[in-house]
Amino acid sequence: MAGLMATVNFSSCTVATPGPGQEAVYIEKGVIWGNGVLEKPDPTGRWYTWPTTDVVYVDIIPKREDIAFDDIMSNDNTPLDYATYLVLQVNAGHSPALIKNYGTEWFKNMIEVKYRNFVREEVSKYSPFDLMSNREVCTKIDSTIQAKMNSYFAELNSNLEFPVKCVQVVTGRAKPNQEQLNEMNRTAAAIQAKQTQERKEEMEKAREGAERQRAIADKAYMEELNLSPSQFIQLRAWEVIEKKQGANIDVLISPTADPMWNIKR
Repeated sequence: MAGLMATVNFSSCTVATPGPGQEAVYIEKGVIWGNGVLEKPDPTGRWYTWPTTDVVYVDIIPKREDIAFDDIMSNDNTPLDYATYLVLQVNAGHSPALIKNYGTEWFKNMIEVKYRNFVREEVSKYSPFDLMSNREVCTKIDSTIQAKMNSYFAELNSNLEFPVKCVQVVTGRAKPNQEQLNEMNRTAAAIQAKQTQERKEEMEKAREGAERQRAIADKAYMEELNLSPSQFIQLRAWEVIEKKQGANIDVLISPTADPMWNIKR
């Protein structure tokens, strides 16, 4: 009977199974022993506790938290988008104090809003160009926000233990939102079209100049040989004809008329 009772009592217990890098924090809700967070967490493994006890699992290895920003403003009020993250770590063995002092929603209640404010403050100091392409600026923003987060954590810890450390902040490079991206694409297309038109006009002007110079040279050549316009044209025609391969040329020369020819293949 005693063995049966023990089996029944054991099977009705709450089972805690913290995974690798986790601690199990117990919140008592019993009538006899009262309510509250137990001071001692359990590490990775399989543990049993009273059926009236809730279990909260807290990561004690560095954990990444992703936070996105839409339409965050630069120093000239250009809206930009960010995909950022921060890496947090809870001090091992101190997870019960974190849950006791700040609750199970400690990240949402104590960190996320503050982090968003810090990011917006820093981003608003820089131009869109720096935020989108200047690596030094991005690195400076990350280190500044990380320092601010840890300073904020120290302030919390001075009142009630807050056993959390900000290991890393990565804001990366900003991206224009879709409306801004469309406008940039339209602007880039307009600039390209203008450059293409300007180049076309330059080529036409260059060709016009070359044709004018050739005309001037031809006129000087014609005057030097004392040729009439008709004779000069025929001379140029001969230059074209001589380049044609396999052409039979019949030439008719008259003392009173300009020469005539017929080209056959």
